Amino acid sequence: MSTAARLTLYGAGLVAAFGAAFGIASVVVPESFVADWIASGDQAEHEAPTAPADPKTPESGTH
Repeated sequence: MSTAARLTLYGAGLVAAFGAAFGIASVVVPESFVADWIASGDQAEHEAPTAPADPKTPESGTH
């Protein structure tokens, strides 16, 4: 089997797999859950990570 044919079959398999996953998810996941998820994503606040108080101090368990 040529490389082009294998890549074509692989691509078709990916399209089929992701299409099936999307189709199943659209049937299984309730619309209200999706709406709540989208609404909560708009209000999320992210904080910048803080540096450790003393960077010379090894973390617990390491020596």
